[in-house]
Amino acid sequence: LGWIYGSVTEDILTGFKMHTRGWRSIYCMPKRAAFKGSAPINLSDRLNQVLRWALGSVEIFMSRHCPIWYGYGGGLKWLERFAYINTIVYPFTSLPLIAYCTL
Repeated sequence: LGWIYGSVTEDILTGFKMHTRGWRSIYCMPKRAAFKGSAPINLSDRLNQVLRWALGSVEIFMSRHCPIWYGYGGGLKWLERFAYINTIVYPFTSLPLIAYCTL
């Protein structure tokens, strides 16, 4: 399969495509961490990271790979589809919150 390019959040898109093709994944938690990652060290970097994730989620929502209507008849289970839908719609949850806060 390889890595799916063309999205800001290519990791979500790659996982989604793998699962729709019937591949399975597991959570691996070794006793010793293989990679500790790199986290943002200040608020500006953190906000940029969250913005990038939100834009990537909206990008997938607007694309032909949207989990709402893509991949039916494939290997994706309903709970996996629900998890991917939850991942791509979370940026839109800010709209009711903003409306509520302005009242």
